Amino acid sequence: MIRKSAVFLMLLAAAGFASGKPKHPSLPEIFENAKTVHVEDRDARDITDISLDPQTRNSILDVQDAIQVWGRYALSRSRREADLILIVYKGRLRRDPNNGIATLGTPRTSNGPISHNPTQNPADASQSSNDGTLNDGFTQEKDELKVYTLDPNGKLKNLLWHNEQVRGLDSPNLILLQQLELEIDKAYPVPPPTKQSVP
Repeated sequence: MIRKSAVFLMLLAAAGFASGKPKHPSLPEIFENAKTVHVEDRDARDITDISLDPQTRNSILDVQDAIQVWGRYALSRSRREADLILIVYKGRLRRDPNNGIATLGTPRTSNGPISHNPTQNPADASQSSNDGTLNDGFTQEKDELKVYTLDPNGKLKNLLWHNEQVRGLDSPNLILLQQLELEIDKAYPVPPPTKQSVP
């Protein structure tokens, strides 16, 4: 009887030890240890580059503002000094290539979408399918958000996170960034601030 009780206690302790182990995070540790992020476009241009089109500039600014509100990371002006590099791509409104019509060259800014037809707004989400296809032959490309680190030579390495969605970087929701924030906070919860005792 004593032997059975001892075995039972050992099994119980082992089960408790196993359940007490932290689960393997879904994201690399760099997300926990990082302090700074730099936001840029696919061509490594940030908001200081005067060649940025207004749509891309607005998307970068929106992401930067949201990161500051989030408060987990600080923004870095220097690409080389940042722990994480966020790559932003704002999808363009394009003609269906099956129609043989050239791509629209005018970028859509946050002030208003391209309006090719006064009776219908091609950027209206209610007129498009989940894949971005609009009723009048236009297609809305997917927005993309990617996270990288840099190698010692300043080149991107290690794609750490990537997601894409039609209008996923539209302000004010910035759904793609919200998804990234949720995943990071879930994998590496920020401990609550410690209360300081008043003397």
